[in-house]
Amino acid sequence: MKIRHLVLLIVVLLLAPTLLFAQEQTAMRLTLQDCTALAIERNLEIAIARIAPVSSREGVTIAEAAFDPSLSGSLRHNETEQEPTSTFSSTSQSVEQAGVSYTDPTRYGGQWVAELGYRESDTSYPAGSAAVFGLVPLNVGASMTLSINQPLRRNFGLEINRTAIDQALNNLKISESQFQDQVMAIVEQVETAYWNLVGARQGLVVAQESLRLAKDFLRQTKIKVDVGTLPPIEITTAEAEVASRDESEIVQDNAVRNAEDVLRALIRVPPKSLDWSRPILPEDEPVYNASSIDVDAAIEEALARRSSVLETRLALKNQELNERWRRNQLRWDLRFDGAFTTSGNNFEYVPFSFLETVSGFDWVGPDGIDNNGDVFRTEATVPRETLVRQDGSRGDAFSELPNFDNTNWSVGLTLGIPLGNRVAKAEHARARAALDQAGLRVDAALQSVSVEVRRAVREVETTTRRVKAASANVVLQQKKQDAEQKRYENGLSTAFQVLQFQRDYLQAEANRISAVVDYMKALSHLERVKGTLLEARMIALD
Repeated sequence: MKIRHLVLLIVVLLLAPTLLFAQEQTAMRLTLQDCTALAIERNLEIAIARIAPVSSREGVTIAEAAFDPSLSGSLRHNETEQEPTSTFSSTSQSVEQAGVSYTDPTRYGGQWVAELGYRESDTSYPAGSAAVFGLVPLNVGASMTLSINQPLRRNFGLEINRTAIDQALNNLKISESQFQDQVMAIVEQVETAYWNLVGARQGLVVAQESLRLAKDFLRQTKIKVDVGTLPPIEITTAEAEVASRDESEIVQDNAVRNAEDVLRALIRVPPKSLDWSRPILPEDEPVYNASSIDVDAAIEEALARRSSVLETRLALKNQELNERWRRNQLRWDLRFDGAFTTSGNNFEYVPFSFLETVSGFDWVGPDGIDNNGDVFRTEATVPRETLVRQDGSRGDAFSELPNFDNTNWSVGLTLGIPLGNRVAKAEHARARAALDQAGLRVDAALQSVSVEVRRAVREVETTTRRVKAASANVVLQQKKQDAEQKRYENGLSTAFQVLQFQRDYLQAEANRISAVVDYMKALSHLERVKGTLLEARMIALD
């Protein structure tokens, strides 16, 4: 039986390097940069946050679209049938109308409008009326109008009419800042998970070393008991310690697996991927580099870079824009409007000269006395002049427009005085209150960021001192352990004391690992609260 166990042990020892090599071959070897890149590329929270700036960018386009010109057109047909009410009234009429309008809003609050219109009227009259009264059945008209409407007080000016655009641009900056802040939060989580995994794996190494030392001590104790230098009870103490440290190794191995799962979730390993069963071996080791931190400079940098401060300041600008807009709405409404129209038709009246014979004149006789019976009736041919209508084609209506034969223009001012104007006053009061709140939020954000930076700096300084103290403690505890081990070998100590010194040494090593890991996480958190984490890690966002 003992020979079989010996053979099995030899086989295990021979296969152990091969099994360890196979495990390392199947493991996921990841650097911190690899994990960060995978998280930014795959993380769902980042994917969701990435959409917000796209939507805000369209909001800027929508605000700018208020100044886009517009083109509209219309077609209309109308038919009328009626009984004649007079000799020259129509019996039926067919009207065709068409129009094109171009509107161009100005950035000063007004708008230009250019309109081109066409109207064709085909009218029927009772028989003979058209000839007797000179009625024309077909009338074609065209017109072109250029008009302007411009406010002079309320809603006048470039700045006041850019309010929506400026607010949309600020909202875009807020969205981009929130997206950047979300990425920084994920990067900090990834770094925290990565260093936790590093610490867990180093803790597992300590637990394994602790178990190895306990087993070696158990072997030494058995030898001493066999030769009679120690009582058998010492074996029980050593075996209990081996069992306890074996449990600690199992717990630490579970901590490693849990840390791996956290990191896998952050880099979004697919649910059915085999990577969930592959161990993760971190390639980067924590680097301890003690350095002094200028608190005031760190706070100054944070106030200039932190997204929370930037967002509250942009929100304050938006409230200032809103208050300015509401104050503008308290003004009277004074508007200038002007229009110029030129028109044309399909006919033209031209002068026409002719001779007309006129009769029935009374002519006084030679005696110069009227009404004495010597009146002569005579006839005379005299020149006459009149306007004669000449009909043309439909195109003549448009060709007359540049001639400005038929024009009309007008200018005017319109004054609107709101009586009471309570709605505008209430809206302005609300805008003032919102502006005051926004200002207080900026002060609160500045104070909060300052406190966070001070706390983060203290955490870095604290972990720095912890690393120094823990490293010194490891050296001292190891010396104590070695000294107690020699005393034990010389019969001057007990198993309990040696094992206790071993635990103190291993605990000191675990504390040193924890301090170094906390130091790395504290550095990451400091960059995060300063708003410089992405820049420090050389991460550029599109």
